[in-house]
Amino acid sequence: MRRVLTTFDATCIGVNAIVGSGIYLFPGKLQGALGPSSIVAWLLTGVLCLPLALTFAALGSIEARSGASFRYAQAAFGTSVGFVVGWSAWVTSLLSWAAVASGVPRYLGAFADGLDQGLAARVISALVILGFGGLNVVGVKLGARLTDALTIGKLVPLAVFVLVGLFAWNGERFHPFTVDGIGAMPTMLLMTMFAYQGFEVVGAPAGEVRDPERAIPRGVIGSVLLAALLYVLVQIVFVGVGGSQTAAPLPDAARLFLGGFGGSLLAMGGLISMLGFNAGTALCTPRYVQALAEERLVPPALARPHRRFDTPALAIGLSALLAAVLALLLDFESLVDLAVLAVLGQYLASSAALVRLGRTTRLKLLGLVSIVISVGFGLQCTIAQFQALGAVMVVGVLIAVGSRLSFRPA
Repeated sequence: MRRVLTTFDATCIGVNAIVGSGIYLFPGKLQGALGPSSIVAWLLTGVLCLPLALTFAALGSIEARSGASFRYAQAAFGTSVGFVVGWSAWVTSLLSWAAVASGVPRYLGAFADGLDQGLAARVISALVILGFGGLNVVGVKLGARLTDALTIGKLVPLAVFVLVGLFAWNGERFHPFTVDGIGAMPTMLLMTMFAYQGFEVVGAPAGEVRDPERAIPRGVIGSVLLAALLYVLVQIVFVGVGGSQTAAPLPDAARLFLGGFGGSLLAMGGLISMLGFNAGTALCTPRYVQALAEERLVPPALARPHRRFDTPALAIGLSALLAAVLALLLDFESLVDLAVLAVLGQYLASSAALVRLGRTTRLKLLGLVSIVISVGFGLQCTIAQFQALGAVMVVGVLIAVGSRLSFRPA
């Protein structure tokens, strides 16, 4: 594969993967459950994610091949453990891709009636996934350029919301600061974790990044810090202008101080944000299964580059098809819950890999702290979620065993 991606591309991949549907869909839910203390949920999750981001940044400077979590676990614990982590990473990306694509019709409904409900909404979600998958078959640079443009496009409406909203801000709306205490905080932290996840994908296309030892760490850390700042500021303004829990919370809040123009601007921003996430995920998701195929843990044809475009076309096509099916079958909330649990498995394994691979005491300590954080988030998940993910992992192991037996090197 050609190394055509830059540090800027890597950072945009991270920002784009983090800033997706969450900031456009969660402020109202957080406000309803926590009141003004919802700001603390964004801030606390960002603080807890920083050690995890630093862990991935450190690992990105150690392992420069495509595959991210899979490569880190493989280097630390061998191919068998690496496969479980790599399969989990692929499943996480598929679930996140389908979840955010399912959010697209919610914001399309602001411009055309009937597109945000029923079969029409699910079909639109699937078509968005397949469309971005097709674009990434044509070339990784095209996919990256589209991701860069949509990343910038999604940040502009949020910046307008924050900067203008500060002038309409009313401090009295922050009293009382909590609603019925903070008993809902752990559940809300698990939800905001979905909005923060994504920095782990920066290293997925490392084999196509120039100077990955420097570009990947910078992309990981920069994207998390920018997202945390943005999330906290947006929630502060949302609370201060009197935002509430609705189907499209940010556009509705923007109408309070910007009128119809503000509502349309934020609705367009939400649409761009989710489309941008889909573009970035279409770029990164297939790289996980490509890395697995290179090790013959899934059929090796999935790693074969396209003759003309030099992209893993089969890996892209399979990933897009499965994500589209998930979008057709599952709703947004179910996809979010499963995606969070799956990504926590990646964080746990990658943190343990840093403990094993870290060359200094400081790095090993960072890995241990990240393990504790990953376990803490995981304790908020339900038994049913663990069972569903376990079934997916069993399927993966069976595929790996079959691939190893069927595609042994001659």
